[in-house]
Order: sequence, then C-alpha cells, then structure tokens
Amino acid sequence: MKIKEKIQALLDAGHSTTIRNEIISYVGSSQPRMAALMDFFFHEKWRYGQRAAWPIGHIGSKQPQLIAPYLSKMVHELDNAQHDAVVRNTIRIFADIAIPEELEGPLYDKCMAYVLDLKQPIAVRCFSLTVLKKIAKPYPELQEELLAVVHEYMPHGSAGFKVRCRRIIKAFSS
Repeated sequence: MKIKEKIQALLDAGHSTTIRNEIISYVGSSQPRMAALMDFFFHEKWRYGQRAAWPIGHIGSKQPQLIAPYLSKMVHELDNAQHDAVVRNTIRIFADIAIPEELEGPLYDKCMAYVLDLKQPIAVRCFSLTVLKKIAKPYPELQEELLAVVHEYMPHGSAGFKVRCRRIIKAFSS
C-alpha cells in the first residue's frame, strides 16, 4: 500500500485516540510520510483536514523539524481553514515551537484576531494568547498592546483564558 493510501485509510477509519496514535506512529520521523499527511491537512474536503489536524498537532509539537517546511503555508491557510480543528492545532503547534521571525507578523495579527473574536472556540483563543506572548516578548510595544487586550478581555473569559491572561500580566508588567 502506498503512503498516501495508507494515511487516507487511517483517516477514513474514524477519529479516535487510537487512530491518531497509529497515524503518529506510521509517520514516525519520515518526511515523505509527513508530506502525505500534510496533503490531507490542506485537503479541500474539510473532513480530511479535521482528522489530519490532531496527529499533526502532536507531531508538530514533538518533532518540529518535520513540520518546519509547512509552517508558512499553515499560517497562510488559517484564513481558509474549513474546520476549527485545523486552526486549533495549527496555533497549538506555534505555541510549542520556536516561531520563525518571518512568520511573527502575520501570526501575531491572526492570533490577535482570534483573541478578540468572542465567537472563536476557547481553545483557539487560549493557544492564541500563548503565541501572542511568545511573539511579544522581545517587543515592548507589542507587550503594551497585548496587556491592554488582556486587561479588557480577561474579566469575561473562561478559567483557562484567565490563567493565560494572568501569565501575560505577570510576564510583562513591571
């Protein structure tokens, strides 16, 4: 069975922790297998993107070298994501890895938009706060902007959102 057919069969089998782990194991540290999985992540059928997102989130966080060739496209495709899982796992990866400098600006803008959009799922907003904190760390002007947003949105956030807001306040308040 070819790589792409094997991954498609796994994605078609359903959506469970067992299948996720099987995909992660199958990809291993193979760049060709990762490329095939990424084809499904960017697939026009939303179900493939959704099902590929979970294993990709784990692989990207634990093996950033496998996800590195796709980071720019992942940021670009956030505007076209057909499922929340794609956005959530993309942002989650950036919360866990070193962010390339050339992606900081576009990623900061997208994450800020997610935080400000109360209709976004809470996980997307929380992971976005973590990414914003990482990007803002060396830039005092971004820290000020982020602190202003945090102070405005924290009182109405979930418990997890408030925890991340407090971490930002602690990190950036003098």
